[in-house]
Amino acid sequence: MKRKNKIQRNSFPIFLIIIVIVILSQFTNTKTCFGLKNPFISPFKVKQYRNHIENPLNGIILQAIVSSSSPNKNVAIINDKPYYIGSKVMGKTIVKISPKAVIIKLKSGKIVKLLLSKYEGFKK
Repeated sequence: MKRKNKIQRNSFPIFLIIIVIVILSQFTNTKTCFGLKNPFISPFKVKQYRNHIENPLNGIILQAIVSSSSPNKNVAIINDKPYYIGSKVMGKTIVKISPKAVIIKLKSGKIVKLLLSKYEGFKK
């Protein structure tokens, strides 16, 4: 019985050494991948970042809308100046003026809706 215990005690450090050697060999193996990386992105190319595009409505402040019974006579006050349907504001064309919003067409063809901001004390 003592002989079996002695054999088992001697085999434990050998088993531990084998495990350590296997783990260390995994770290030295260059084919092993520890982190997931996108295989389609080359590590040799310079990363391309998206250009920050400025908001096309910077500098356009809708201050008021004066509406009438005829939609063609509605007036939008933008940057302290009156504008009508078809007018150009900083290179952008006003397409429609409704009592609640102004619709603008950008140079790129996008349609943008400007809404009046509600002030404190403004009640319906």
